[in-house]
Amino acid sequence: MRLGLKLKKESKPPQEQQQEQPTQEFKFDFVFFNSNSQSQFDNQDSKQFKLIVQKKNTKEQMIIQKDYIYIGETYNNKMHGNGKIYIKQYDAYCNNNYFVFEGQFQNDQIDGKGTEYYGKTNNKKVDGIFQKLSLIEKFQEYNQDGTILIKQQNLQQSMLQQSFIQEDRSNNKMFRIKSGVKQTPQQIQSQKPQVKQNDKWTKFDVELSKDHLSSLLSEKAINDSIIEAYLNYINYMDSEKFFNLKSLPEIQAYKRTLIIPYFLFEQQKLDVLTYFAEFSYIKGQFWQVYQQIFAIVNSNGHWILLEIIFEGQDIKMKVYDSCSKKKAIFYVTICKHIWNMIEPLVKQHNLSISWKSKDIIVAECPQLQQPNDSGIFICAYLKYLISNISLDQITQEVISNIRKTELFNIVKKEK
Repeated sequence: MRLGLKLKKESKPPQEQQQEQPTQEFKFDFVFFNSNSQSQFDNQDSKQFKLIVQKKNTKEQMIIQKDYIYIGETYNNKMHGNGKIYIKQYDAYCNNNYFVFEGQFQNDQIDGKGTEYYGKTNNKKVDGIFQKLSLIEKFQEYNQDGTILIKQQNLQQSMLQQSFIQEDRSNNKMFRIKSGVKQTPQQIQSQKPQVKQNDKWTKFDVELSKDHLSSLLSEKAINDSIIEAYLNYINYMDSEKFFNLKSLPEIQAYKRTLIIPYFLFEQQKLDVLTYFAEFSYIKGQFWQVYQQIFAIVNSNGHWILLEIIFEGQDIKMKVYDSCSKKKAIFYVTICKHIWNMIEPLVKQHNLSISWKSKDIIVAECPQLQQPNDSGIFICAYLKYLISNISLDQITQEVISNIRKTELFNIVKKEK
């Protein structure tokens, strides 16, 4: 059975092939802003910039900035009118808590009636009047499942209090009523051993522990928590680097990177349409914003890196495997899983994009010497590919340094 796999080096980098194909439906412009002024790039004093995406035959725009993506009405490239915003709110440990609001905007700020959602889901959290990120007046609250949150009114509280009194009079028990809740004397409970909080922490949106640090130092195989933290670290640093560029030539030449945590979808922790919800304006085509796209796959404890290359209406997948002596059907299977992840976006937005098993390239790359190092190798592949460094320079010394220094510093509790 011919599977059409190609074991060859490409004559031309896939990213360059992608960039040669212009996007006709959407127009992309870079706009910088300094203090309260905005204009096209005409000086080098800009401290911040944003990407403006304009769809043909519509007044709405998509604004992409370091910490948010906005879709809606604008005025002079500012958020103004009705729209929806996805804001990344990072804490000191780079944990992201999405603030998603849909409603009224004035002069580039949230200002007026609207709805806050539970993250990137379609479930409402609260309706009201907002100013910036603050809720000024509350209209209605909702549970996480989308149902209306019902609070007891004064009359209902009074009825509850009366029922408590009637219930307990016959028993001659002492009790107090506060806010409609019967309070009885506390029972003496046996103390349970407390879990040491210092043994666990959350960083880059992943719960980590001392066990993860130990696995890095003891040459054990690393698990998906460490991998996920590293992927989130790369995505975070890509945004930091890109939006800190100062000149238009630098910005246009920069190839943005996105790592898709495929195993989260495999474990059904995430829905792909929800994960890419903020790209609905460009029909879910996140590859119009990112030029280097990767996915991570785990097969029976072995980690594999895939590069997803969008060329017009075709998708190619390039496999980086640190133990590549496998049958062709193995790579077809894992690439099929990646396509199954992307396909709902294609169907949702009726895109003319397809993938075939013949469009698989198994890259020549350094091979592991220790059976527990496959997770470290994909981290090395990512680091060198993003930095445009030949994979041939990955040595066992590099692998050891990534494990015991780079990953350790990313995972450890200190900032």
